[in-house]
Amino acid sequence: MDKRCSSRTRRGRGGPGPKGVSAFLLLGEEGQGFSIAMHSLDKGRVSVGAGCAGIIMGCLETVVDYATQRQQFGRPPASFQLIQDMIADISVDLDAARLLVYRAADLIERGEPFGVEASKVKYYASEAAVRAANSAIQIFGGYGYIDEYPVQKYLRDARVMTLYEGTSQIQKLLIGRAETGVSALL
Repeated sequence: MDKRCSSRTRRGRGGPGPKGVSAFLLLGEEGQGFSIAMHSLDKGRVSVGAGCAGIIMGCLETVVDYATQRQQFGRPPASFQLIQDMIADISVDLDAARLLVYRAADLIERGEPFGVEASKVKYYASEAAVRAANSAIQIFGGYGYIDEYPVQKYLRDARVMTLYEGTSQIQKLLIGRAETGVSALL
C-alpha cells in the first residue's frame, strides 16, 4: 500500500502513458487538459444561467401572485405603478436570460464554439437573478425577509450564482477580451 492508502501501483492501472501517467487515467489527448477543463467550465456556465432563469421565473410568479392577491390601502399592490415597473423589469430580464440560455444551448447542440456566449449568459442571468430577487424583497416589504415566503431564499440562491463558474467580473473580462482581442488578464 502506498502513501495514498491505495494498493495500486504509483502509476495506476493500464501501464504507464505519457509522462508517467497511466493511459487509463488520461482524459483526452496529451496537452489538451486545459482546453477540456475550459470547455467543461463553459458548459457549467450555461447550466448556471439556466438555473438563474429558474430563479427569475420563481421571483416573477411569486411577486405576481402576492401583488394581485394581497390588499394594501384598499387595493392590490399590483395596481401601484412602481410595483408594475418592478414586475415588468423582472419579466424582461426573464425573457432575456432565457434567450441567452437558448442561444448558448443551440451552439452547444450544433457543436459550434460557445465560450463567449456561455460567459454572457452566466453574467447576465446571474446578475438579473439578483435584481429580480431584490425587487421581490422590495415588493414583499417586511414579509420578504421571513421564511413564510420564498423570496428570501431566492435572494440567497441568486447571490451565490454570481460566484459559481467564475465571478461576474471574470465573465466581463472574458467578454471584453472577445470583443476587443486584448486580454486584461495577466
